[in-house]
Amino acid sequence: MTEIIDSHLHLWDRDRFDYPWMQRLPSLPSVSLPEQQATTATGAIVIEAGTVPDQALAEVEWLSGLAEASPLIRGIVAAVDFTDPHLAEALDRLRARPLVVGVRDNFEGREAGDLAVGSSSTADALLAGALAALDAGLTVDLCVRAAQLDVLDGFVSALVDVRGTADGLVLDHLGKPLPDDPSFSRSDWVEAMTALAAHPGLHVKFSGLPGQIPGPVSAHRAYELAADYIGDVVSAFGPGRTMYGSDHPVSTTGHGLTAKAWADAVDTAVRTVLDDSDTAAVMGGTAANFYPTRRNGCP
Repeated sequence: MTEIIDSHLHLWDRDRFDYPWMQRLPSLPSVSLPEQQATTATGAIVIEAGTVPDQALAEVEWLSGLAEASPLIRGIVAAVDFTDPHLAEALDRLRARPLVVGVRDNFEGREAGDLAVGSSSTADALLAGALAALDAGLTVDLCVRAAQLDVLDGFVSALVDVRGTADGLVLDHLGKPLPDDPSFSRSDWVEAMTALAAHPGLHVKFSGLPGQIPGPVSAHRAYELAADYIGDVVSAFGPGRTMYGSDHPVSTTGHGLTAKAWADAVDTAVRTVLDDSDTAAVMGGTAANFYPTRRNGCP
């Protein structure tokens, strides 16, 4: 039986922390906790949920406390600011937390020019920060909008020029394509994703598609989305660099969809293009290999 590992789960408590971006999304629940997860996943990587910056470390400590009672939580991707002059100290503090496996500076809120390495001081600082995180042994989640994919390709190219590989980097949510937006160019998205996939070691999360649809998403629509995109993604990245993620509850509860319905939709869609072994990689094995847990002190 395929072990499902959710590579992109959000947990939060809106009474405990301040998440400014949630103010415009009233459909999101006030709390998202491990015991509420009606999911087929047996493990999950919890991704920072966009607290105000001065609460980022407290968020990690809270999540680490939740993990003591929940074997579901296998790792944490913590929030950082790659332009922070005190980034080295922040990374040291995070490395001291055994469950922290990676970091994320959410690029989607930045202007595209902020990622243009060589022509932007901000981009140069972001690149230096990403390199520092990777050198510290942490993975880096890259979250951008579809319109930023071209400039992200240049950012990743600059990183590969330094390291020789994009190992440790993962693109969240397929770069956020917009299936129902008439101005969205699917062909441009495929071209950009194919270019990114050419960087050795770069991974991608098959996640977030329901979150890009305005309004509710039915289980049938979730399957249609998964089936429509899975072929292009695995053709470019292969099953060994593609990992399932729920983006729960942002892309699920926030759109009237359950985490289980999205997992079932992805699993069914993957099986139309891949055999059992490769399906197992996408649904769990790739994430397990990419995010090596240090839980209980194990590397």
